[in-house]
Amino acid sequence: MGNDYKKIILLKGFQHINDKCFNMIKSLLAEDLKLNSKMQDEYDRVKIANLMEVKFPGPACVNKLIELVKEIDEIKDLAKTLRNEKLKVLKKNKEKGATPVQKRKQDKSSLGQSTSTASESLGPESVKDTPVKKKKTTKTNESKRMKLTEEQSQLPGLSVTSTTSTARLPKTPQMPPPKPSSSSSTKKEETARLSIGKIEDITTRTADPRMKLSPEQSKLPEISTGSKITIASYFQTPQKLPPTTSSSSSTKKPRLKSVPKEASREEGFQRGPKEVMVLKATEPFTYDVTGSKEMFHATVATESQFFQVKVYNVALKEKFIPNKVIAISDYIGRNGFLEVFNVLSVSDVNPERKMEISKSLIQKAKATPKISHLHLQDPGTFVNGVFLVHKKLVYNEFIYYVIQDDTGVMEVMVYGQRLTSINCEEGDRLTLVCFELANTGNKRQLRSVIHSFIKVTKVKQRTTTQS
Repeated sequence: MGNDYKKIILLKGFQHINDKCFNMIKSLLAEDLKLNSKMQDEYDRVKIANLMEVKFPGPACVNKLIELVKEIDEIKDLAKTLRNEKLKVLKKNKEKGATPVQKRKQDKSSLGQSTSTASESLGPESVKDTPVKKKKTTKTNESKRMKLTEEQSQLPGLSVTSTTSTARLPKTPQMPPPKPSSSSSTKKEETARLSIGKIEDITTRTADPRMKLSPEQSKLPEISTGSKITIASYFQTPQKLPPTTSSSSSTKKPRLKSVPKEASREEGFQRGPKEVMVLKATEPFTYDVTGSKEMFHATVATESQFFQVKVYNVALKEKFIPNKVIAISDYIGRNGFLEVFNVLSVSDVNPERKMEISKSLIQKAKATPKISHLHLQDPGTFVNGVFLVHKKLVYNEFIYYVIQDDTGVMEVMVYGQRLTSINCEEGDRLTLVCFELANTGNKRQLRSVIHSFIKVTKVKQRTTTQS
């Protein structure tokens, strides 16, 4: 089935996308497919389709391509074609899988019909015609009567040891219509006598002072043996007990929500709008080797959550002003970030709109994680923070920084001319945004990716370098 979806990607998707748009899609998939700059330049449509099939199995790979093409104006109409092709495959697979199930249901139904005996489905005519069937019917009615007696013995409120409230008495059961009988009493009258007998038995036993009722039973409505009780009145909705006062329920105050320790995550396309307040934003920077693609990072929050945002349109920088409330629509949740592409996806709200965000939530959103905590995080987690550079090592195209805090040390690997050309030395403070946590040997390491951002604060000179 997975091969059918890969065909959609290749034949209905990539085949109709020009090189410019295809390169854009590869760039957007770089993090998901772990593509470095060289792989983005060299991988063709078939290789990308193979990677998507593995990373997003089944229809998810087509969904991923639909999300991407919808954000690119030149090819956004292709999303409808991809969606229709995906539905065709889903329908075909559903039809293939439904036949055996339906067959098993039919076999089970026919087996049940052939083995049933003396059931109500035979109808009243069949019962009257055959003496044998009439005998079975009599036994069936007798067993029903015995079952009813057993159930009555378990009714709440009719046993001294029962702690069930009368508010949970069953509703009036559906009883079969009475058949002509030489006896003067009907089934409902028999049931009434049984019920009254139970009630009298309770009254007799509870008259003994040695028998003590439980607190729940002491609140049951009083029953007098002298009163005339009918089964119809017995099965009506019982009198509700007076509500019990509870100090825990009456005085309990609503519990305050705790401050989240991590940025909240959302997955897939989100229509929105989501109203948020901007906490901080980086400067725009160029993130591809051609120098034509720009973006910036931001941190935003609601009253109860905070989010990391990637903004791929630098014209939106004027919207992401700290303490400003904005609305974000038509964005994509991916890898712990909210990704915004279109300038129309961010809009202003009423200037009088204020958001009451606690200081503790703002502090948590801006906080730098402890290095000891990073060693416990799962690989693939993206990290933001400000760290002190303890050592610097240069190897060909790579730079290794050893960062340190009061809980431990960790290695940071920086790759690519954009990031390695930044002047950062031992003793400086290094601001890292969108660095991926990875395993290297038996230790953890922070690695730069295509969307990573670095800001260096020169502690000695008190100057700042950005990228």
